[in-house]
Amino acid sequence: MPVIPIIMPQLGESIAEAAVVSFLVKPGESVEADQDIIEVETSKATLNLVAPCGGKIDKFIAKLSESYPVGATLGYLEASVEAAEKTSAEAERKRRKSLRMRRGLTFRSSRKTDKDTRSRPRPLQP
Repeated sequence: MPVIPIIMPQLGESIAEAAVVSFLVKPGESVEADQDIIEVETSKATLNLVAPCGGKIDKFIAKLSESYPVGATLGYLEASVEAAEKTSAEAERKRRKSLRMRRGLTFRSSRKTDKDTRSRPRPLQP
């Protein structure tokens, strides 16, 4: 079974780290995708981190009451091959979107907006 890392996500624009408050599940327990698994605390709020996919918690390497930066590995989750592939594809899509946003290359909608369809003033004819 593939092992998926549990990563400290970007919790806010100005938040660079968070402290682990509690583990909401134990190693060896089965979890579903988006199930709360770790409670973390920032300088602004207490939040729950969710499982990236369904599977079984392999182990937590993070320690209670310690702070971890965004991107740090907090533990590992054993997943099926299908769940791992789906999680990998979603992670890659999010990574690319994040890079585009940092570079200012966001995609624009192809639909016309009200601004595009408004009539433009015509010059006065003599």
